[in-house]
Amino acid sequence: MIRMFFLAFLFTTSPLSADTKSEISLALDYFGEVWSEGDLEAIRGYYHPEFVLITANGPIPLAQRLADFESVVREGKDQGTLSHSELTVKELGDKHAMAFGHASLKFKDGSVLDTWFTTVYVKTPFGWRAILTTNS
Repeated sequence: MIRMFFLAFLFTTSPLSADTKSEISLALDYFGEVWSEGDLEAIRGYYHPEFVLITANGPIPLAQRLADFESVVREGKDQGTLSHSELTVKELGDKHAMAFGHASLKFKDGSVLDTWFTTVYVKTPFGWRAILTTNS
């Protein structure tokens, strides 16, 4: 509950501004933190209800994405420590922005999964929410 309040407080500024990049950067940092902790409820709060992940195998809706996360956490698998870098943010109108950059997932065994991502965000009364992501 405190996390949701903190997230809502951080990201409730009015229309897009020069702070868009810092707000989305904070959202990604927050997502990395809650991912690494396995906090499923906080992970859910990062996404817009209409979120879709586009993969080489086709689109994955939010429900499936969350179910995949839940299975990793529930089974006690090492979900890794997530970090983001080389972030670029572009405004796409009054309530949308696009971010692209590098994501790195480091596991306890020393292996690393690196990928580039593009995410489209929508500004809501509760802050920026990811609505579409692609990875390569």
